[in-house]
Amino acid sequence: MTEKLFQRVIRRLDIPAESISAAPRVTISGGTRVLIEGHRGLLEYADDRIAAAGSGCRILIKGENLGLVAMDKDEMIVSGRLWAVELE
Repeated sequence: MTEKLFQRVIRRLDIPAESISAAPRVTISGGTRVLIEGHRGLLEYADDRIAAAGSGCRILIKGENLGLVAMDKDEMIVSGRLWAVELE
């Protein structure tokens, strides 16, 4: 299926673009928790920074007392005191 046809089908079915995009989705909750959906693996892990691979980007979480609450092949939950979330 060509890209143009694919986009027309998506528009016609009224499917949100973010639901089919390969880009990761980052949700920050209360400055203490980050949910990353669609990650491609853990790149760096320390108590002051955690980095994950995204599709075409790197997601860097900076803070203190950071830790992985849960992680599977699609989602990652990080908790701790957040200072910054950067997309590189």
